[in-house]
Formats: sequence, structure tokens, C-alpha cells
Amino acid sequence: MVNKNKILSDLSKIAVDAFSTIAGLKKEVENIVNLRVNKLINKMDLIRRDEFDNLKKIVQAEIVKKKNKSKNTPIKKKNTKKALKKKKKSKKT
Repeated sequence: MVNKNKILSDLSKIAVDAFSTIAGLKKEVENIVNLRVNKLINKMDLIRRDEFDNLKKIVQAEIVKKKNKSKNTPIKKKNTKKALKKKKKSKKT
């Protein structure tokens, strides 16, 4: 019985050591992946979210200004078939 208890005790120590080793390995893999992802992001020359949001606000404001400006300008008459015929007749005479 003592022999079985010693074997079980040794097995439990091995299991605990294996789990702590796996936990350490997990942290190492996470660090390596994190570093590689950060390297890739830096290589791609991406912008931060706050910079994107600021630029988006500027562009939206310019779009609104352009729409307001186009509403204030008078609408030009389109060249219809009748208008083109009148122009041709006036040029002939």
C-alpha cells in the first residue's frame, strides 16, 4: 500500500510539473505571437483609431460644406432637344 501511495504521489507531482510547464509554454507562445503581430502592424504603417476618427470628422464636415454650397448655387438649365434645336435655328439666321 505504501508503494502505491508513493507512486500516486510521484504521478501527481509529475502532473503538477507538467501543467506548470504547459502554462509557462502558453505564456511564451502568446508573447511570441504578440510580438510578431505588432511587427506586422508596424510594417503595414497603419494609423491609430483616434487619428482615423479625426480624419473621418474632417471629411464629413467637408462633404456637408460641399452639399450646402451646391444647394446655394443656381441650377443650370439642361440642354434639352428643343433648346438645342432653337440654338441651331438661331445660328442659321
